[in-house]
Amino acid sequence: MASIFCCFRGCANFLDLGIATTPVPIKKQPLIVLDSQHIGQEVVLIKNGSRICGTGGALANTPINQDKAYFEVRLQQTGIWGLGLATGKADLNKVPLGNDPDSWVLCSDGYLRHNKEELHHITQIPQEGDTIGISYNHIELNFYVNGQKLDCPFTNVKGEVYPAVYVDEGAVLDVVFEDFARDPPPGYDKIILECSNL
Repeated sequence: MASIFCCFRGCANFLDLGIATTPVPIKKQPLIVLDSQHIGQEVVLIKNGSRICGTGGALANTPINQDKAYFEVRLQQTGIWGLGLATGKADLNKVPLGNDPDSWVLCSDGYLRHNKEELHHITQIPQEGDTIGISYNHIELNFYVNGQKLDCPFTNVKGEVYPAVYVDEGAVLDVVFEDFARDPPPGYDKIILECSNL
């Protein structure tokens, strides 16, 4: 039976119907995205898990395991928003994040919040169209607005943490885990998806 199909395959090489074929480009899906299993109940994820809207928070689909990691958030539409890191225990239905011991965020009002404390306040509040970079090295969590470091790091981040964002009142954020608008700080790179061999 196999020899018959081999014969047909050979015949097909001689058959020319005059139909030109062009390869169809396949768009590569990003490996790291916002995780549809770890979002608030009123959150909507679109654009293959890279855009968040609605009300609530979302975590990325992988924690940060490497020594120096970087990702970006593009502020597409203003409203109430926040971005930073959170553990898997953070309540993604309550906004703003930063009011529990499991999240460390820069909020749309310019405050950096953790565990119901306002640890810093920035004067250069990001506006619609801005890109906010986030770098983390297991010692400091830093923020950058359009490439400018804000110099108000969190230094108390503990546990297994994930990139985290939240939105409310019409805010729309795009989370970017590769192909950044700005260069990461020296020594930092995109988040690496950890693979385990079982």
